[in-house]
Amino acid sequence: MIISVEEMIKQYVAAWNGKGLDEFRAEFAKCWAIDATYTDPNFALVKGVDGIAELAQGSLRKIPVRTFNVLALPDYHHNVGRYTWNVVLPEETKEGFDYFEFNDENKITRLVSFFGPLK
Repeated sequence: MIISVEEMIKQYVAAWNGKGLDEFRAEFAKCWAIDATYTDPNFALVKGVDGIAELAQGSLRKIPVRTFNVLALPDYHHNVGRYTWNVVLPEETKEGFDYFEFNDENKITRLVSFFGPLK
């Protein structure tokens, strides 16, 4: 069980660094609620552990050499929060931030990802 929001976010971001679908499922299941949703500019809605694991697998297929990192630990209150992250790619490093909601078990129930700085 994840004991803090900080650990939940660290686990979530680290899960993106998995090496295959089974590993993605196992790692996301530690911090992702069964009915959780994910949204970003490229995907309207991804649902559940299987959905986020399949999204990560697709990302790995597209860019096999990439590493995701937490840049700033979450700022949160009332079961909502935000944090910044980056992904190190072969040609560049990109940054983004996520808005998230979580339950009393410190599992993500909704995550909305944004790429790049605010405009």
